Amino acid sequence: PDCLKAAGLFDEDEDKVYEFSEKVTLSVKFSLAEQSTWYATQFAKEMKDDEYLKKFKTYNPNAWCKDSCDPNFTDIQHLCRGTSSTCGLQHKNLDPNTKRPRSTSCWRFAFRFHQEESKDSGGFMIQVEEEAGLGDGQKIETEMAKEAKLKVFRTYTIYGYVDSGMMAKISKAVKEWYDSGCANSDLENVW
Repeated sequence: PDCLKAAGLFDEDEDKVYEFSEKVTLSVKFSLAEQSTWYATQFAKEMKDDEYLKKFKTYNPNAWCKDSCDPNFTDIQHLCRGTSSTCGLQHKNLDPNTKRPRSTSCWRFAFRFHQEESKDSGGFMIQVEEEAGLGDGQKIETEMAKEAKLKVFRTYTIYGYVDSGMMAKISKAVKEWYDSGCANSDLENVW
């Protein structure tokens, strides 16, 4: 966590109180691996700098360790959708004291846990589609969001970089959704 904190990807204070009580789940390609792009990392950093979006507590899955009950990690045919009835790592998923995911949790279970927290708090998911399209894990996260009935804002790009103008468009779409009383729960593309 020290490196992630230094990079601005991990909150210094895990008990930080945010201005908005609604929670956000971030769906990004895995960005800390050697062969991955830095786009997801840049997006997460820009989001933390955005005047509106930084007011939400956001779960960034790339800031956590990952395990999986799927031997291939992102096989969409694998039955796990992050629920206790579909995940094969039940004995490793929840910390017995906090009742929250831990570092040995199946990534799908941990992600679904945070999707449910977002849904229950009146929050949403931001899905970052890079130039090459969604990653296999993100396709699974989309299915899980549908099952959880979680609002999804999907941003996509033809550029290999993120800028504040893109964040402004996402902020605007989220504000408009809240101003409408969260009427539209369909996946919303933000360009």
